[in-house]
Amino acid sequence: MQEILRNNKIWVNSLGVILLVAIIWFFGIKTPAYSVSVDGNREFVVENSGEVTQALEQLRSEEQNANAMKMEIRNRVGFKRVFVSRSQLVPSEKVAEELKLALQPKTMAVAILVNGKPIVYVQDQAVAEAMLKQLKTNNSQLGAGEKLLSLDFEEQVEVRAEKVSSARVLAWNDAWNVITIGTASPQKYIVQEGDSLWSIARKNDMYVADILQNNNLQENNLLSLGQQIIINKTQPLINVIAKVEGRGNEVIPYQTKTITDQQVSSGVKVRDEGQNGEKFVAYTAVKRNGIMDKRDVSEEKIIKEAVDKVVVKGSRTYQVASRGGGSSGNLDWPIYGSITQSFGGGHTGIDIGGSSGTTIVAAGDGTVSSASYQGGYGNFVVINHGNGLVTRYAHCSSLMVKAGQHVSQGEAIATRGSTGHSTGPHLHFEVLQSGAFRNPINYLR
Repeated sequence: MQEILRNNKIWVNSLGVILLVAIIWFFGIKTPAYSVSVDGNREFVVENSGEVTQALEQLRSEEQNANAMKMEIRNRVGFKRVFVSRSQLVPSEKVAEELKLALQPKTMAVAILVNGKPIVYVQDQAVAEAMLKQLKTNNSQLGAGEKLLSLDFEEQVEVRAEKVSSARVLAWNDAWNVITIGTASPQKYIVQEGDSLWSIARKNDMYVADILQNNNLQENNLLSLGQQIIINKTQPLINVIAKVEGRGNEVIPYQTKTITDQQVSSGVKVRDEGQNGEKFVAYTAVKRNGIMDKRDVSEEKIIKEAVDKVVVKGSRTYQVASRGGGSSGNLDWPIYGSITQSFGGGHTGIDIGGSSGTTIVAAGDGTVSSASYQGGYGNFVVINHGNGLVTRYAHCSSLMVKAGQHVSQGEAIATRGSTGHSTGPHLHFEVLQSGAFRNPINYLR
């Protein structure tokens, strides 16, 4: 008898646990809502059915005033109580728009689905397949000496015929913008006198790679006055992954070394002109949407060593340029390596190339304003040195400091990498004085 009671108690406890889990699932993970159907077909889900009723009254009023939409609204719309995840709910401000679309005449179209979710509807399967083929073609361009190993979508992509509101079916250009940019109505910019890719990118808080990708441009393309370009930040819904193998000769950029001559009071002069070197490299790489994401070098051989460029500065030049920076009044180099891109022409800093993982140090004493991931800049550190002087360190592979932390000149703050919009490991180093970008070379000793 005691055994039976004990088994019954265990069964009751188990049932209680199951009921508790069910309650948590329904009211924690799931939320009560209303499924809205039109002509018996489920269209969308809302949290409050009153919002749909209000939208219906608004549509009736519009129909009576405009005598346009001849819809038997009262009999076509139905509700059903359901439990769904919050991500499935249509926001309150979108209810009227969704209802209007649902009441439109239906037509057969083809949906392009990403990971099982329709992202865009096009006219037919031929258009959908041509669009996906074009997407792969645009993102499979090879550099000199490269061959394609594989090409595929990062997401699970499929096409499926569906009956949908005719208003949801997009023309090629609109559907293409949704897939590649993330919106059917991208923001446009008119090129003005003095504009460059870099200045437009900075003016709109973007990165040059976004502008190139959005407008199918190359970096050497010239802009023309009045030209209209898309300036939305790229948020592609389908990403193309290309694996390539490459072999060939590459330039070794020369380094620029700056020395101070105490015998000269001021001024700057080039003592030795730099010369690029050359090396043979064999590698495999992964490109994401045509941009190098990862490169593994299997063989590297120096053909010709690079020759350093030597810049001589007078002592007074440093006192002026370094005002407010570091304990000694000068900024130290945050890392050593080849300067792969100089300041100017819209480029707001200098790029210092080299191997990933190399330690980056603070150029001077200061307080870390921020240390986080910042879009095209990738992992990004900003240090305020006081008196209006700020240094910024972009594309880091890892961060070693936090916002609010005080750092000393030469203290490790991050490691060199290739995060954000970057074609390879390097540090993008910027100097700002009173909010304006300055040439870092003039501040470094």
